Amino acid sequence: MLNTSLILAAAEGGHHIVNEMPMDPIWYGVITFVLLMAALLAVLSMRSVGLRHPAPTTAVQHHGTARSGSHGTGSHSAGH
Repeated sequence: MLNTSLILAAAEGGHHIVNEMPMDPIWYGVITFVLLMAALLAVLSMRSVGLRHPAPTTAVQHHGTARSGSHGTGSHSAGH
């Protein structure tokens, strides 16, 4: 008897909307898709930033080699 009364009460009430959404559900998906595509575009635009800088050279200049004439074995002087 209790079970029948619950079924009848549920059937009479129908669907009750507790919180109505401010827009159609399809727009949530469309807006999310657009935002994710904008984020993807921003990430892909940064992809070639590392290629803009010149490649580092392998030649190493030792401190003091230009003045002392030796090949990196010069001593440091106090008058830098």
